[in-house]
Amino acid sequence: MLCNSIDEISRKARNLTTRYGLNDPAKLCEAMGIKVIYQDMGTSETAIKAMLVVERRIKCIVVNENLPDVILRFILAHELGHAVLHTKRCKHFTDNGLFDDNSHMEKEANIFAAELLFGDSDELMECMKYSELSIFQLAAEYSVPYELLAYKLEIMEDEGYDVPELPYEPNSRFLCGMLGMDERYCCHMG
Repeated sequence: MLCNSIDEISRKARNLTTRYGLNDPAKLCEAMGIKVIYQDMGTSETAIKAMLVVERRIKCIVVNENLPDVILRFILAHELGHAVLHTKRCKHFTDNGLFDDNSHMEKEANIFAAELLFGDSDELMECMKYSELSIFQLAAEYSVPYELLAYKLEIMEDEGYDVPELPYEPNSRFLCGMLGMDERYCCHMG
């Protein structure tokens, strides 16, 4: 069960974009005083993708510099979700696939990231109405993982939109494993 409702999570993401006039997670982190550090954390399946560290009320997001750019924006939005939604409950979060006990917090951070990055539900609904693309093709068109679009559709359904049925429910731990380090999302890692 989620600690925050979908409506509360969406409202917090929208409030940030309104307050700061932007939805870019890196710029939002800067505006909010959250330091972002890029560090080599490996490329193995169990490599940490990112983590939020909070020490003495100072928030810092550490991101694996080996991630492809196409995934980086989502990872930052996800960690920003933890910073906004969860820092009163925990001091340290990692997204490496090793911890399954806080999957509700992972789902909340994913919902936050989806709302932050997709924004206006009316625009996405309009795009979907006139498109013949599948959900997977639409996600590729937006350069996001299927799961992120699925979370946005969950938000839209909660808002009362008539959204298409999902082929499968997104796993809140989809950041685990080789996300972004395989051919699905990688342009070329050189």
